[in-house]
Amino acid sequence: MSQDRQSPVPAVAIIGVGPRGLTVLERLVALAAKRFAGAAETALTIHLIDPYPPGAGIVWRTDQPESLLMNTTIAEQTVFPDSSCTFLGPDDVPTGPSMAEWYVADGGTEPLDSTFPSRSLYGRYLRDAYKRIRASAPAFVEIVEHPTKAESVIDLPTIDLPDPASQGSRATVPEQLVRCQNGTTIVASAVVLAVGHIPSAQPEERARLAAFAELGGGLYLPQGLPAETPVAEVAPGERVIVRGMGLNYFDLQTLFTHERGGRYEAQPGGLLRYVPSGDEPRLALGSRRGIPYRSKPICHEHPRRDWPLRYFTKDNIALLAGIEDLGGERKAGARFNDQLWPLILADLRLAYYHTLSQVRPEAFTDDPGQLREAIGEAVSRHLTRRTWQETHPQQAGDAGVAEAGAAATARAGDGAGATGTAGATGTSTSVSRSASATSTEEASRHGRVTREAFAWSEIEEALVPDPADRMSLHTLLNPLEGELFTSREPGEPGSLHEWMLDFLRTDLRSSLAGPTGSPEKALFTVLWQSRLLLKDLIVAGHIDRVSIDMEILGWFEGFVSGICDGPPPQRIAELIALAEAGIVSFIGPDMRIEENPDALREVEEAPESETLGPRPEIFTVTSAQAAGAVTGSVVIDAASPTNSVSRAADVLLYGMLERGQLTPARLTLDDGREKFLNGLALTPRPYRTIDVEGNVHPRRFALSIQLSSKQWGLAIAANPGTNAATLNDSHAAAEAILDLL
Repeated sequence: MSQDRQSPVPAVAIIGVGPRGLTVLERLVALAAKRFAGAAETALTIHLIDPYPPGAGIVWRTDQPESLLMNTTIAEQTVFPDSSCTFLGPDDVPTGPSMAEWYVADGGTEPLDSTFPSRSLYGRYLRDAYKRIRASAPAFVEIVEHPTKAESVIDLPTIDLPDPASQGSRATVPEQLVRCQNGTTIVASAVVLAVGHIPSAQPEERARLAAFAELGGGLYLPQGLPAETPVAEVAPGERVIVRGMGLNYFDLQTLFTHERGGRYEAQPGGLLRYVPSGDEPRLALGSRRGIPYRSKPICHEHPRRDWPLRYFTKDNIALLAGIEDLGGERKAGARFNDQLWPLILADLRLAYYHTLSQVRPEAFTDDPGQLREAIGEAVSRHLTRRTWQETHPQQAGDAGVAEAGAAATARAGDGAGATGTAGATGTSTSVSRSASATSTEEASRHGRVTREAFAWSEIEEALVPDPADRMSLHTLLNPLEGELFTSREPGEPGSLHEWMLDFLRTDLRSSLAGPTGSPEKALFTVLWQSRLLLKDLIVAGHIDRVSIDMEILGWFEGFVSGICDGPPPQRIAELIALAEAGIVSFIGPDMRIEENPDALREVEEAPESETLGPRPEIFTVTSAQAAGAVTGSVVIDAASPTNSVSRAADVLLYGMLERGQLTPARLTLDDGREKFLNGLALTPRPYRTIDVEGNVHPRRFALSIQLSSKQWGLAIAANPGTNAATLNDSHAAAEAILDLL
C-alpha cells in the first residue's frame, strides 16, 4: 500500500525486522503510547519492510530444521527491556518476557543456563514477541507489514502540512520515499535501517573458484547462511572441501548428517558413535588455523555463570586514566595493548592457576599462592607506575624516548609475550609504536608501559616445572603451529587424522569438566566477562578509536572468538564420531584450494554423453603442514561473511552508498593515514546516518551490524538483566524519531 503524501499522520519506516528492528518497533510503540495518549485518531503509522516474517527475519526463520542450534543459551536472549535498563522509569514495567520467561511459561523444562535451543525455537519467541508488541499497540498507532525488500530510499522535496497548534500556520516536514521490490512506495518522516547481515560481493579468489566450478562441472557454494545454502545439490558420497571450521561449518555438518537420516548413539564419557544413512557426502575440513573453535564449557552439569573480574575493572581503568570514575564527562582514552590487556592477562592467569591448584595440586612445587601474589604485585605496579616521559613529556628528551622503547620491549617479554600471545596474534603493534616514537609527546600518548619488577616466567617455571601445565595462550589458540604430518590417513604414524582426534577428544573432556574442572576452560569465563566490559567501554567512548581498530579488532577479537565462540560440546562429540566413521577427514592449517588439472583435462576430453555422470573432482587442496593433497568435486565456503558495507551486494545499501547517501566510516591512524572501516559513518547514539559529504541526515537512522564503527560484538543479541546496549540503541532512536514528528 502507498502512504498518502498529503496525510498529516507521521510515518516511520523500519527496513529489516529481525531482532534489531523488532526492538525499535517495541520502543516506538511503548513511547508512542505515552506520547500520544488519548489521541482519538491515528497518530503514528509504522511501516515494517522485510520479505521474511517480522521478528524472526531470515536468520531465525521458524521453518528451518530443529537440529540447527543457537550458539547461546535460552537464558541469554531478550527483546524486551527489563529493570536493568536505565532508560525505564520507576513506574515502567516490562512490556514482554525474556526468552527464558517465555520458554518456562510455555511449558519448557530444559535448564535455562545450559540449553542451546534450536534456531527455530528462538524464531518462535521472536514471532510471539512481535505479536505481543502488535497487540499492545494502542488504536492510534497503526502497524503495516510489507513482505518485500526495500530497494531505495530518496529524499522528497519538503512539503508543508497544517499545524493545528499554530492556528493555521504551516510546519515544514521533510519526507523520504521508500521504493520496494514489489512496487510499493512508502512515504515516511523517518527511516530506520536495521538490515542486519547482507550479501557481500565475492572477493577475487572466491569468484575464481565459482567460475572454475562452472567451467569444470564442479560445484562452488559461497559464504552465506547455512540454512539458505543449497546443500541438496550435494550428492551422497561426493567429496566436499569445506573451508572454515567455525559455527557455519557445524550447521552444515548437521544438515549433511542429522537431516540426511544419520543418527548418533551415546557412548561412555560423553562420546558418540555415528550410524550413517548412506546419503552423506564425504567432508574434508580445513581452515586458516586447521582446528575448530574451542567448544563452550557449557552443559547441564556446568551451566554458564558469570565470573567476577578482579583486575580488569572499571575502577582500575579509571585509575589508569587518572579520572575519578567512568561515569562522568571525561573519557579514559585507553589503549588496549598498553593499558587494558595487562589487566585482562592478570585475570586470565589468576583463573587458570587457581583452577589448576584445585584439580592438579601436584603440578606445583610450592605454594600456588606465590603466583597469586606475583600477579597482584604486577597489577599494582601497572596501575601506579608513572614513567618519566608521561609526567614530564616536554623535559624527558631523547632519554625518555629511549626508555619508552626499552620499556615497551620489556613489556612484550613480561606481559603478553610471556604467554606467547603477542607473537601469535600480532599484538606487537603497540611495541613498535612505542619503540619507534619520534617525540616524547608521542611516547606519552601510547599509555602506560607495563614493566613487571620481577621476571614472571622465572617464577612461573619454578613453581610449575612441567611446560604442559603452564598457561600458554599461544598454544591454546594455535596448537598446530610447528607440527608437520607425513600422512592424513587414520591409523598411520604421524597422521594429522590421529592428532586431530586426540585434540578434539581432549577439548571435549575439558568442556565436560567445566570451568571449575579444567584450567583451560576457566579462561572462557574470564574472556566472556572481559568482552562484555569491553563492549560497554567502547559504547561509552572510553577506548581510543585507533586502538579499537588496530588492537581489539586487529587481534583480540579473533583470540576471544577462538576460545569463547565455539560450538556446544555436543557438536564436537558429533565431529569426533564422524571422523571415526570415515565421513570427515582433515586438511590441515593454511589450506590452499587450486584447480585439479588432471580432472579438468578428463572433463575436456570426455564425450558429451558422459558429462551427466558424477561431478569430477576438479578441486585440489593442500596444506604446507601435511603431506599430499585432497581432491573434491564441491567446495563450500563455511567462513562467516565479512560484514563490510564497502562490499555490500544488497541492492538497498549498495545503491545508497553509490549515490553518496551513506558512506563507510573512516579512521585516521596514528601516522595520519585514513582507513575505511567495515561499518557506516554515523553520529553517536541515536546513530543518524552521514552522507559522503559529511552531512548528517536528521531523519535517517542505522542500527544492527552496520553499527560496527561505533560498537563491537554486534552479532550477539540483547542479554536480559544487563542494561543491553542494543535495547538502549533502540530506545534512543525511538525517542529521537518521536521528537521529530
